[in-house]
Amino acid sequence: MQRHVSFSFSAPYYTLNNVTPATKYIWVVCHGYAQLAEFFVQKFDFLDPSKHFVIAPQGLSRLYLDQTYGRVGASWMTKEDRETELANQRAYFDAVFDPIFEDIDFDHYKLILFGFSQGVSAVARLAAHKKWPFHKMVLWAGGFPKELTPGDFEFASPKAEVIGCIGRQDIYYSEQLLAQEKVRLRELFGKNTRSLVFEGKHEVNREELMRLASKF
Repeated sequence: MQRHVSFSFSAPYYTLNNVTPATKYIWVVCHGYAQLAEFFVQKFDFLDPSKHFVIAPQGLSRLYLDQTYGRVGASWMTKEDRETELANQRAYFDAVFDPIFEDIDFDHYKLILFGFSQGVSAVARLAAHKKWPFHKMVLWAGGFPKELTPGDFEFASPKAEVIGCIGRQDIYYSEQLLAQEKVRLRELFGKNTRSLVFEGKHEVNREELMRLASKF
């Protein structure tokens, strides 16, 4: 018989730059499967540090990436004991973001939510849970959680934009799947959705990310 216990748990998150009077954008970025937030956050180091503050939470489960037990990555969750994993994820998000955003007036900042691969599901669930008034939600090479409904995003501004991105050579996530996701995103968010297809693999293409961010 499976039983559960609750206990205190310590987990990291990472930031890039600081909130200053000049800050205009706050990014929340969720890494993909088998990545670490420590390195994922560096993908955004091209952003002007005086204007952009980046927060990178990390999946609560770590794993070795090869049989040498050298490289380590992290995962947001698995299907095993799913509801408990989701509850733990929400508790972690609360612990990370509530203190940071306690004194943040979102009228003064543009909030950008970004998820890559498995991080797409994580950032979407985070958005539905915290209900922040986001400016952009970027879903890069990943699928939207099936359990989320339009009611979960009634809080979103009509001006908020949701952007689905995919590389043409992505072996995990095809343009056909992106088209299916586009239909679903329109059901969830209305007309303020668009797709970006670039020449690349299952990766956060730096040039495309820079080009996209320059338009925010």
